[in-house]
Amino acid sequence: MKSFWSKFVKEYFNFSKRETNGILFLTIIMVIIIGLRVYFNNYAKPKKLDFTEYENEIDDFLAYSLPDLENGERFDFDPNIVSREELLFMGLSRKTVDGIISYQERGYKFWKAEDLKKVYSITNDEYEAIKDYVKIESKSHNYKNSYKNYYKKFDKPSEIRLFNFDPNTSSYDELKTLGFSNFQANNIINYRNKGGKFYTAEDLLKLYSIDSVCFQRVEAYVKIDDNLKEDLVKSDNNYIKIFINSADVLEFQKLKGIGEVFSKRIVNYREKLGGFISKEQIREVYGISNELYQSIESQLVLDESEIRKININKADYAELISHPYIDKEITLLILNYREFKGEINSYDELLSQKALTKNSLEKIKPYISLK
Repeated sequence: MKSFWSKFVKEYFNFSKRETNGILFLTIIMVIIIGLRVYFNNYAKPKKLDFTEYENEIDDFLAYSLPDLENGERFDFDPNIVSREELLFMGLSRKTVDGIISYQERGYKFWKAEDLKKVYSITNDEYEAIKDYVKIESKSHNYKNSYKNYYKKFDKPSEIRLFNFDPNTSSYDELKTLGFSNFQANNIINYRNKGGKFYTAEDLLKLYSIDSVCFQRVEAYVKIDDNLKEDLVKSDNNYIKIFINSADVLEFQKLKGIGEVFSKRIVNYREKLGGFISKEQIREVYGISNELYQSIESQLVLDESEIRKININKADYAELISHPYIDKEITLLILNYREFKGEINSYDELLSQKALTKNSLEKIKPYISLK
């Protein structure tokens, strides 16, 4: 038996010096490979993906290409003389607006509403939204660049005449004579048509298009009907209740101090959030001061409504970053962790792995889901 093992050892384990060195070298290589694998699997932090370039591309694309027709204002306009600001205010995308302005600057003319389809960037939805408001000025057919001459003619000081007026009843022509632009005059009339009322001269500033220069020019001439002022006093009570998760823009305007601009901001912010979970979130709307909130707080009602949630296991960068509570840092942390883990199974997991802080998670938790 001893001779068998001696023979076995000599036959299979009797190496030359060169063979021994080779075996030693291979052993060292294997130990290094195994050690690196253990290190990376257990100790090394996964490399975070850099979404910066992708993030910037998404932001630029959304800002340039997507219209906001739902929140845009509609008013009669002549595409031959309309300004960039007016087109943007109607909710058209910057891409489409650039196309229309470029069409003007090349000396081309819009003879009828259908000619807007010649603008390569305009979408069917955008065209359908504005086609009925196209009013071609007859003068624009007669000479080149008439849209420029039209505004130059109107801007002459001799064409502006100031007189006492009530913005609740003044006609389009009267507003134009007072020096309001086509855009501003249409905005005032649209505000009235939607049920809005001007109780004081300062209420004109609620409109997005009325700047301080324009207001100071006409302020002394604003004369509100006395009966309307009495209606304001009678309507200044606390029995009006607004259900903040279901009220539309016009309902919010029933609150004293909440005009067209604030009401649109509240509704827009609610849609971006996915719904209000507390009345105090109204404070987060841009421009709503603590004083204004305190004056309307008793009239706000938090109606039960299903909160629209974002599935963080499926949402892409654009969907996450669009939520007011989810900034770029949180968005990248969620995407990086999901890329590493594959699927997020619990909120506690995000905390234990330090993908999110406790404060960040608590703030966004009502608006996110795992499935």
